[in-house]
Amino acid sequence: MMRLAQLALVMASTLTIAPPSLIVAALQEQQQSMTVEQISDKITSLQNEYDNYTQTVQRLKDEAEQLEQKLASLRDRNQTLEKQRQTALQEMNNRYQQLVDDPTIDIAGAQQAYKEAVMAHQQNKKDIGTQIQLVEEKQQEVEEGRVSRHALLNEIESLKDQRKVARVERLEREFNQTGELEVSQSIVCDREETLSQCETRGKLLAKQKASKQYLDQIVSNLSEAEQARSNLEQVSPNVQILGSKTVSNGFSGQGNYGVKIAVELRGQLPRRQACQLLEVDARYCVVENADQRSATQTSANVGASNDAVMHPLTLRSNVYDDEVLIDGVSYGSTPIEIMLPRGDHRVEVRKYGYSSYSDVIRLNDAQSIRAELEKSDYSFTRGEKVQDILFRDVRGPELVVVPSGNYKMGDLTGNGLPNERPVQTVTIEAPFGISDTEVTVGKFRDFVNDTAYVTQAEKNGNCANLVNGMPKMDGTLNWRNPGFQQTENSPVVCISYEDVKAYTDWLSDKSGFDYDIPSEQQWEYASRAGTETDFWWGNDVGVNNANCRHCGSEWSNDRSAPVAQFERNPWGLFDTVGNVWEWARTEEGQVVRGGAWNFAPSLARVSTRMELPANFSSNYIGFRVVRAQ
Repeated sequence: MMRLAQLALVMASTLTIAPPSLIVAALQEQQQSMTVEQISDKITSLQNEYDNYTQTVQRLKDEAEQLEQKLASLRDRNQTLEKQRQTALQEMNNRYQQLVDDPTIDIAGAQQAYKEAVMAHQQNKKDIGTQIQLVEEKQQEVEEGRVSRHALLNEIESLKDQRKVARVERLEREFNQTGELEVSQSIVCDREETLSQCETRGKLLAKQKASKQYLDQIVSNLSEAEQARSNLEQVSPNVQILGSKTVSNGFSGQGNYGVKIAVELRGQLPRRQACQLLEVDARYCVVENADQRSATQTSANVGASNDAVMHPLTLRSNVYDDEVLIDGVSYGSTPIEIMLPRGDHRVEVRKYGYSSYSDVIRLNDAQSIRAELEKSDYSFTRGEKVQDILFRDVRGPELVVVPSGNYKMGDLTGNGLPNERPVQTVTIEAPFGISDTEVTVGKFRDFVNDTAYVTQAEKNGNCANLVNGMPKMDGTLNWRNPGFQQTENSPVVCISYEDVKAYTDWLSDKSGFDYDIPSEQQWEYASRAGTETDFWWGNDVGVNNANCRHCGSEWSNDRSAPVAQFERNPWGLFDTVGNVWEWARTEEGQVVRGGAWNFAPSLARVSTRMELPANFSSNYIGFRVVRAQ
């Protein structure tokens, strides 16, 4: 029992809770020079031992149970033997009474029976005592096994803690290493800058490239690269430039400057960030000599210039297709993440038609900026791409700007229907944006998710499908299930004119601009794109130029195609011919234009029009939208 008490005392002492800094210090002392792999091997070995202990304890418990069962059997037998002894004693007493009346009676048999009963009872009592001792000893073995197993488990968990500290220190060693990279950079000198300024800018961009490449190289070579990379964006470690030397450089006759430099770099990963990268508790990154570590890192940076340490800067904005300038240098459009030297930087985000974002930031660590650009009054430019932010990261349909102008509307070739005549000259007085594709399932889903809107087909079961060439209402069809396979990038169908109005009203509300269904004049003007033929490429539909019945595409007469599978027209619109009919508004009501995947090519001509009621929907009718400037 003394051994059991000592083991229990050891367990109690190992489970004492210590402050985080003391925990890490103790684990480091225990760990000594053990590597992560060695600790893992030891954990595996102890885990096997623990599993063996578990089996041993179970075996001991089974043996103890068998001993207890035998003890219970002996106690049951003791009662039987006691009854037998009482019976033999009674028989012997009866014989003695008979002997008084008749001295010739033999009582030796009764005496022997009684003697044997007493001896059996006494032996059984001895067996019970022995069995009790065996049960107690076996139970003690069980308890010792249990305690030993718990102590072993505690050691395993302690080693797991040690392994986490070792992982952190390994990551620090692997990250905070020095290396050299040789990079090349070419730039075009601006007209406003001197050759010296151009040279300085080229070398700075080369250092930025080296910093980014070195950071990528370090992360790729980490022992736990995949784990670290998944958390890199939340941590954003730094790279320090220790020195650089120019290998070669020069200017070309066209004002281009090229430079190749060798850069000496060192990764900088504070211990707290190591814990974040590995997704372990921060307590494994708290050390008692943190002040000393900080002083060491500070002294290592003494004499380093501001551009010796590079920090990541992340830029996002609320607009699409903007331009980012940092210290006067263009870095493309948001979102971007670049490495910049420590210190002050002028950041500008601009886009035509919006007020610019401009600020001077002081970069001392990883930093993230979201630039909010406000809309301003401006005029559309022909061919300009427009895409409005609706909310959060949800964008509206991508639009292409169509210029103002005049055109001839209607049956110009004499191949049309009576409702396409007479030909009229129409004036489009102002530029407008029109979605370059039909509105997709994904874009319509954004609307439904935000408003919980239910289409008429879903409510009334009135989406039509062509059966033997005739539209037949099918209550199972709707925009989610049009009766054929579609993707998020397929044109949304089973949408009535009234559904489209609800969608454009939502776009207007979310964007702050005036969205609508195209007028019939706008639709034909944008679809013709300056041409006067039945199709924007000519008077014959050709083969695989569009998705319509017998038009030779893989989707023809089968289902709608994902948008933008065919060439744009000269003004940048996709699928103005075929795929799905598109709603347009008229002064009298509404029509559909452009033909569909299951309609003949002659009905996909640019001037073809079909009048339909506003509440009609089918799996071959979709829509696109327009936006005023």
